[in-house]
Amino acid sequence: MSMQQQALPADCASIAEAVTDTNDLVVAFASSDGELVDQHFGSAEAFFVYRVSADEAEIIASKHFGHAKKDGNEDKLKPKLAWLVGADVVYCGSVGGSASRQLIALGITPMKVTGGPDVDELIETIQQELSGTPAFWLANIMKKKTGQSADRFDAMADEDWD
Repeated sequence: MSMQQQALPADCASIAEAVTDTNDLVVAFASSDGELVDQHFGSAEAFFVYRVSADEAEIIASKHFGHAKKDGNEDKLKPKLAWLVGADVVYCGSVGGSASRQLIALGITPMKVTGGPDVDELIETIQQELSGTPAFWLANIMKKKTGQSADRFDAMADEDWD
């Protein structure tokens, strides 16, 4: 399982612009340095975004937002939410209810992690799940990405079963 470094695209308006393969998982990490998930979503100074598959991961984008206070000001969320469009998952040290609802509305799964976990370790865990049996939440994301929809059950119901 390799981690690749590549030249990041010049300032992109959203992650969607940096995504080249829509079947890969796109994971953002709220991090001050790209090494540890150590930021609250709303006051995150930066996000580092990776394209992750079962056997490789590469950073595809990053953006620095500067320092923001944890003051409940909803306006500070707007630029972050707009930039994260195209991500599937965002890992952060904490995330408020309003931000969670807005992320989910954009199709982004918020993941709260504590203790400042290492980005590389989180990626390795995701890769292990993609190689084996993914957790329910991850399996759902991958089904949506690969076009498997709930109506497949309707087709199964129409089949003749003895």
